[in-house]
Amino acid sequence: MKHIATAAALLALAAGTASAQSSVTLFGVVDTNIRNVSNSGVASNTTLSNSGLSSGRFGFRGVEDLGGGLKAGFWLESDLNIDTGTTNANGKLFARRSTVSLMGNFGEVRLGRDLTPSGAHTYLYDPFGVIGLGGSANVARYAAQTTFFRSDNAVSYFTPNLSGFQGQIMVAPDESGVNNVNRYSGTRLSYAAGPVSVSGSYGTTNVVGGKFTTSGIAGSYNFGVATLMGHYYSDRLLTLKENRFLLGVTVPLGAHQIRASYLRSDATGGTAAYNASDANMLALGYVHNLSKRTALYATTSRISNKGGATFALAGGTPGITAGGTSSGYEFGMRHNF
Repeated sequence: MKHIATAAALLALAAGTASAQSSVTLFGVVDTNIRNVSNSGVASNTTLSNSGLSSGRFGFRGVEDLGGGLKAGFWLESDLNIDTGTTNANGKLFARRSTVSLMGNFGEVRLGRDLTPSGAHTYLYDPFGVIGLGGSANVARYAAQTTFFRSDNAVSYFTPNLSGFQGQIMVAPDESGVNNVNRYSGTRLSYAAGPVSVSGSYGTTNVVGGKFTTSGIAGSYNFGVATLMGHYYSDRLLTLKENRFLLGVTVPLGAHQIRASYLRSDATGGTAAYNASDANMLALGYVHNLSKRTALYATTSRISNKGGATFALAGGTPGITAGGTSSGYEFGMRHNF
């Protein structure tokens, strides 16, 4: 409740500022759904959940023109769990992003908590945006790593867009002073022009006993009637490795959209039991846009584990049988403001 009260005060302050500065914007997403998940070996579970189509959030951002082509900007963005009215469980009010930037013809220098280059990469080439029952984060063995999606204390440089090409470099020192654990560095290079988008990323984080590294390549092509996309990721924690392959498609049909994806996780570099703990996930979704800001959606997906793998969809009863299945469906509504 303390976070909610603080956020309300900040939003009220921003609203007052917005009346004097048109460059300050309040924004957010409310997204909630009814979800049912069945896991092998345990009873099925029905919940009122959130963030099935878009991640729930609220925040404010602004830009000041300093003249001579130079601009300053800020971005403060918090999670929003509409089903419970809370932000998140990690103690960070602006956990999604809290940055200040200097922008110009040279590109952008950005300071603060932000998506890592590899984290941004995953969102862009997944029909389900890594969230909800169809998101690729459901089958990502090391998604709980501190810098898998975002990093604190980050310093980033984004190049200007050069005929579709753009690069990013991020470094984030560890401030605990203990063996540089959680120190992060990463980079991303992308090209997007017309129907084509391709991207490659690499990141490394110091962990106890070694490093956690993630690298990936991805691409999409818009055929007009459909957009085909895919990505390959390789995550390595010390000697253990997970390779993830995704193939997905989105099909726009007027106010409607069909989404589908197939994801495979392969484990290597460990014991025979670890190497056999693979999984596949199939997901299918439908979106009906009632307006530019409001949409109804439905998603169904199924994870098939192998060996000792225990991947499970969010919202299910804990205790899935090793090598079992996790399947679910959700019906929800999303509104942007």
